[in-house]
Amino acid sequence: MMIKPQRKNNPAALRLKLLDSAAKLIVDHGLPTLTLENVAREAGVSKGGLLHHYNSKDALIGGLFDMVVDWFDSQVEEVIVLDETRPARFSRAYLQVVANIDMSVPAEKRLAVLILMLSSNPHFCARWNSWVDERLQRHHTTDASPMARTLRLAADGLWLSDLGGGPDSVASTRSDILQFLETIDTGPTTPKPNADKGGQ
Repeated sequence: MMIKPQRKNNPAALRLKLLDSAAKLIVDHGLPTLTLENVAREAGVSKGGLLHHYNSKDALIGGLFDMVVDWFDSQVEEVIVLDETRPARFSRAYLQVVANIDMSVPAEKRLAVLILMLSSNPHFCARWNSWVDERLQRHHTTDASPMARTLRLAADGLWLSDLGGGPDSVASTRSDILQFLETIDTGPTTPKPNADKGGQ
């Protein structure tokens, strides 16, 4: 009797394919097009196959959000300086990752846009804020200064510019911004003493 060779399943690869298909639908056509049927069709699997890995649309979106946060976290860890005393250590890396996202590369564009789009949902916004808060607690000795906060807000501004295709999304402009911010003192600031009442 001839025994048919069994095809080895690769659940991790299929989950990644499903998430990538969901990301493509959202970025190319908007959140309303994200249905289980559309994702299954885009990925070339049955709806039952999709439900085996993500039993609801919410579960799929949750997996998608986890994927992009994990990606962003890994990028920050790659570029963060080893010197744990460097001022604004985490915030510099945060800005560098955002500024170096290549919006002409589909995979990077999807990840950058997805974080912004999904973070507009209160639930995912809270999860994103939790990620940022955890990193700030980890780097509290270097990233509590007003300048460190400014670097992170500059990064968020670049993301918004990318989402709208603004003029500041040009690579040369980003390079100028990074060079300018590198010239600014990012060390801790010393609070000014309170003036005595009555001018005394």
